This record gives sequence, structure tokens and C-alpha cells, in this order.
Amino acid sequence: MSELRDAVRRELDRFRRETGSSSVSRQELLEQALPRFERQFPGAQTPGQTMSRVLQELGRRDEITLHGGGLYEIHTLSYEHGTPDGEVESDGEPYHAETSDTVVGARSLPTSFRRTTLARFGCRCPVSGVDHERLLDVAHVLSWSEHPDHRLDPGNVLVLDRTHHAAFDRGLFTIDAGLTLRTNPSLETDSAVLERTLVEADGSTLTLPDPVVLDTSYLSARNEHHENLDWFPA
Repeated sequence: MSELRDAVRRELDRFRRETGSSSVSRQELLEQALPRFERQFPGAQTPGQTMSRVLQELGRRDEITLHGGGLYEIHTLSYEHGTPDGEVESDGEPYHAETSDTVVGARSLPTSFRRTTLARFGCRCPVSGVDHERLLDVAHVLSWSEHPDHRLDPGNVLVLDRTHHAAFDRGLFTIDAGLTLRTNPSLETDSAVLERTLVEADGSTLTLPDPVVLDTSYLSARNEHHENLDWFPA
């Protein structure tokens, strides 16, 4: 049973790492994990039911919590055969197990909110054009930590690929109330991608899909989002 538990823990870790979300539905986990699970445990007669029983066991161990709507919240996962720091092969499929310290401070959005937000943006980053779901994040204009009431506010979020999400959070570029992209003038890069999408795109206007309801007042020059950017004009 311990090997089954560790296999499910690895899949929970994999989902959290690839989506950036600590909330997962049973169906999402099954769709991701079953091919590897069936190869690793060929003797399991009903792998889906077996995985569900393991999820129940992890719930009793307080490693996950079942919320309404069939969503599991992933907490700290306690591996029984150690937590390797590198790649572990399982029938040709690599697992990368992270230590429990990496989940401290992790952001967790309901899967349904992430899906709805990605759908409104056409599953595409409006800055880079990246359109692979697992490379996209839900980014917040008003900070996650200081504005918990706005974490699930559709007007406070936009979809960015992971590189541009990090650049946005670190003030390498921003977006003003007119949806004009403003790039930090001190940004220097040898990356062709960043050169094209940030340096050369400075001053361009973003085009957002019609369903997007981004509240541009959050992007006003007087808003705190820009107050910490010493390069952004007042």
C-alpha cells in the first residue's frame, strides 16, 4: 500500500508543479495519472477505484482535504520511501518529487476558477502568444498577499505565461489603464523572446478577448500596483 500512496503523492506533486494550483479534482488527477498508474501497477483490477481509495487514505493522513464540488486541496505530502531530489524513472516516465518545503507559501486557486479564466483569455498569453495550458498562469494585478478579497476577482486577473508572469511580478514590465504595455527601461536581455515581446513591444496596446473583464482601474498610475515601480511615470 505504501508504494501506491507514494505513486499518488507523486502525481499530486506533478499536478501542482505543472499547473501552479494546489486544488485538483478527482477526474483531473485520473486523466493525468492513470496511464502511468496502470503501467506501474498492472495487477490493479480497477485502477481508478484503487486511486480513489488511496486519496481517501491521504485525506485521513491530512495530506489532502476534500472540499465541496469534488476538489482536493493538496497539503504537505509525506513520502514513505524518501523524497528524492532528482528525476525518478517509472516505466520510462520521469517523476520529479519535490521536498515538502517547496509547498510553503504556494498559491492555490480553485481549478474551476483557473479554467474559467484561461477560457476567457482564449487559453493564450496576450503578451507572448504562448497558448499551451500548462505553461500559463493566472496572474494578479493587486497583489495576492495584500488583497485576499481580490484573489478570485475576475477583474483583477489576467493570463500570462510563466516567464512573463515572473517578469510582471518583478516589475520588468507592466500594463497601464489604457492596456498599453510599458517595459522597464533598464531591462537588458539577450533573449530573442524577451526582446520581441517586451523591449520591442514597449508602448504597444494589448488586445484582449471580448469576454475579458479586466478592471483597468486596478492598473491606474495612482494604484499601488505601480507605486513600487520607480521607473513608471506618475
